[in-house]
Amino acid sequence: MSVFNLQQIQTNKSDLSKLDVVSSSIDTDSLETNEVVLKVDSFGFSANNITYALFGEKMGYWGFFPAQDGFGIMPIWGFATVEYSNSPDLVVGEKVFGYLPFATHLVITAGKVTSNDFYDVSPLRKSISSVYDQYVRCNADPAYDPNKEDWQLNFRPLFMTSFVLDDFVGEIATSDTATIVLTSASSKTAYGAAYLLKHHCKNRGLNYKVVGLTSANNKAFTEKTSCYDQVLDYQEFSSLDKNAQTIVLDFSGNKPLLLDIQAHLAASLQKMIYIGVTDVESQAKSYAGELHGEFFFAPTQVNKRMKEWGGKGFMLRYAEAWGGFSKQMEPLLSTTNIVGVNAIQSIYLDGLKGKFDTSQMYVLTF
Repeated sequence: MSVFNLQQIQTNKSDLSKLDVVSSSIDTDSLETNEVVLKVDSFGFSANNITYALFGEKMGYWGFFPAQDGFGIMPIWGFATVEYSNSPDLVVGEKVFGYLPFATHLVITAGKVTSNDFYDVSPLRKSISSVYDQYVRCNADPAYDPNKEDWQLNFRPLFMTSFVLDDFVGEIATSDTATIVLTSASSKTAYGAAYLLKHHCKNRGLNYKVVGLTSANNKAFTEKTSCYDQVLDYQEFSSLDKNAQTIVLDFSGNKPLLLDIQAHLAASLQKMIYIGVTDVESQAKSYAGELHGEFFFAPTQVNKRMKEWGGKGFMLRYAEAWGGFSKQMEPLLSTTNIVGVNAIQSIYLDGLKGKFDTSQMYVLTF
């Protein structure tokens, strides 16, 4: 018998700034066949995690990991080690990457095990997509580099969204598309998508310009990424050519800004697509006016391409895209390590206030 001490950071659903650290234990004698204890080793943290909290109820993100009444456990992406296994296919000590709770440990029911990955098939897991139930075995992952774990922790889920978003836009952009605008252009998912859109433009036989919109404070950094053809601060959005057919990719969730862009472009707005929320403050207010856009759900595009390309083919394409992007970004980013429950809660609250440093990759460990 083994007993593991479990700590969970639970978020008050009605007030995201209130956290509760809940302690309990995992007794391995009580585990069923194929149940496995994963120890959370390290994880990345960004505006993407804040989006999970903001849309926890609406999009079902609170359903993955059970919590006390009125609270939710925010999902994270990170590395974990198999610490105990009742599965004949998984051995103690194996390193994996996947969707984990804001906690020290997770008990899953391992199923659909292959040499590349496995899934949590527990009936208690209220999943919104199988993409979130997958755990990639690091020893078989073509994108895994033990010397660049901080990059994978911070960019794997974000660049995966960038990767499939670029693929999606490649399907809907036409020869008339002259401009693709990305809001919150300094965010990792945005400039990852911008890099790919710019890189693939000519190969697609298209001729669009990739334009980033960001705050004045982040404009210089965003220009340094070289992921955009042009970078504007938010006050300059009216300089966008109102006669150019335009696709808008929104990562900000700032409705007043989007209403202004929508009015400015008018009939030239081909599509407005919502991906994430970096402007937390704007979500607390209600604004008049109707936006005409659609929500992009990355797992839908992932599942589509997985079926068409196969799992291995998908990961090889992803690894190739990731290699080029990370090489371009490497000189511009540094790593900040956050250790301990108190420090983790502190960086969460900073993120809730939009205080992430765009030049940093945050690596968190309990």
